Amino acid sequence: MKNIINTRKALVAFVSMFLVFSSCQDTLEDEFYNPEKQTEPSFEMLFTGALQPTELFRLEYGPGYHQSRAFNRVLGLGTFPYAYYNTVPDNSVTAWTGWSGATLRNTQFNKTYVDFNKNIPVLNLMLNGLSEEEKPDYEIYVHCINVVKAYMFQRLTDIYDDVPYTEANGAYEKKFWAKYDTQESIYMSLLDELKTIDAALAATDLNTSLAHEKFRVHDILNNGDVLKWRKFANSMRLRMAIRISGVAPEKSQEVIADIVGNDLPLVTEAADFIGMAEKDYAHVMEWYWPRAMKEMWYNFHAPRFMVKDIFGYDGPDTPEDQIDPRLYTVFQPNQWGDYVGVDVWGDDQFPEIESDMQALGYDEDRINNAKDWAYDDHLEPYFSFYNKVTYYNFDMKYPAFTPTETHLLLAEAAIRFPGSAGSIDPVEEYKKAIAESIDWYYQTNKSNTFDVTSSPAIPANIMDGSYAAQPAPDAFLEGKGDSFSQMSDDDKIKEIFYQKFAHLNILNYWEIWSETRRLQKDYGILAPVSDKWVWMERFYYPSSEETTNPDNFAAVAGKNNHDTPVWWTGRTK
Repeated sequence: MKNIINTRKALVAFVSMFLVFSSCQDTLEDEFYNPEKQTEPSFEMLFTGALQPTELFRLEYGPGYHQSRAFNRVLGLGTFPYAYYNTVPDNSVTAWTGWSGATLRNTQFNKTYVDFNKNIPVLNLMLNGLSEEEKPDYEIYVHCINVVKAYMFQRLTDIYDDVPYTEANGAYEKKFWAKYDTQESIYMSLLDELKTIDAALAATDLNTSLAHEKFRVHDILNNGDVLKWRKFANSMRLRMAIRISGVAPEKSQEVIADIVGNDLPLVTEAADFIGMAEKDYAHVMEWYWPRAMKEMWYNFHAPRFMVKDIFGYDGPDTPEDQIDPRLYTVFQPNQWGDYVGVDVWGDDQFPEIESDMQALGYDEDRINNAKDWAYDDHLEPYFSFYNKVTYYNFDMKYPAFTPTETHLLLAEAAIRFPGSAGSIDPVEEYKKAIAESIDWYYQTNKSNTFDVTSSPAIPANIMDGSYAAQPAPDAFLEGKGDSFSQMSDDDKIKEIFYQKFAHLNILNYWEIWSETRRLQKDYGILAPVSDKWVWMERFYYPSSEETTNPDNFAAVAGKNNHDTPVWWTGRTK
């Protein structure tokens, strides 16, 4: 697929379709549409359309399939007991080659410019074409959609480093072949834009105008809640400030001090959750992410790292106040009611399977069958899987920004920059983060109204214990808080990462990958990565960029590889 940035024909057709309003530049009117066929601008239609593309706020089948087949394994989020890969040479398995690799390297780039961003420049241009009397009522659409723009471009530059930004989808300015902006310039621009947007939204009160009444209806992400849009914008600023804390500490502290010092609204409570559910029940097991989980079930074993090291489960005799309650909602037990995780591929995978099963009192036949995978692990699992009741809740909102992430970001901000975030107690933020995560996972699990006979149906063989009763978390949280308070600052930052790993998990792997790379300079790779995999610092650009946008692509061609770190890592290798 040719990228829309570089395809004049597609861009001209697109702009001709949508830029049909009365007050616009003469050159635009002459070259892109017939002024005799103008209609009234439909801000609400374009706004809703910009929120709907899959992979923006809702996960779809194709990318999810390839992510679980390849990319999750890179992060240690997905693996399975397979003797062949335990014996291949170290650093010999790659995620960017082959069938899945081609999809991984192209999808986010193409989707951002073809699907995600196509309406946003149009909305901005339409606003500029209105009279001064009309503008105030329509500005809300542009402010909010530019928060979405920041969300999508922050993710895109995290994946690829330098990408087209200032000239993206610039056909209306005759910019058909966009230049690549540096990651540093994109981050700085987005941080400033989000600050401006927050100030504008703070001064906005919805009125009874038709534009605002339609906004309330057509805002399918935040239901017309202006304060929630501010929380989204400021939480994005906080995420980005922490992301650049190692390479631009002055800017990072400036943003944190502004947010904390002025008590700006953030995503901190359950009601603030930013996300979108998939309501297309008729196609949910055909077009969307649950199909990927169904087909790639063997890549959804519970990671041993999470079961034991993060959630603290060492067997059924583990004291209950030492087990993270999320264990029972994130994962389902095996056929004997135990939680047995699978380590990443490597020399230790089978010895650890044997050790874990011996500790549970399993006999040698059962252990040997597990090591040889001589059974149907889908129907009669020897190992734990991600919990079907939780992840096949078809009403679940896919998380874009959650309170847990905000509290963890605030905790790290207070540790790194006490001068900017001195009023923040990192221990309390850490405990709030875990508490919010526990509540969200249990709410998602217990609110599932679907089963093996419903339409759509949860894939068969739900294990006993998958419907989890939420325990009182007080003793567990107090113990976690006490332990966290006694850690060094470095260990606290690492523990914050592990909590992000546990919470964001398979539904927001981009942030886990970015956080792993960000912290790598000081702490090494914290994710449980297999030595068999080659680590990825970035995605390759789509191959079409070199042929359709050669002059601009030349500026980044030297970094088009898997092992050149992106700017905010602070590393060159």
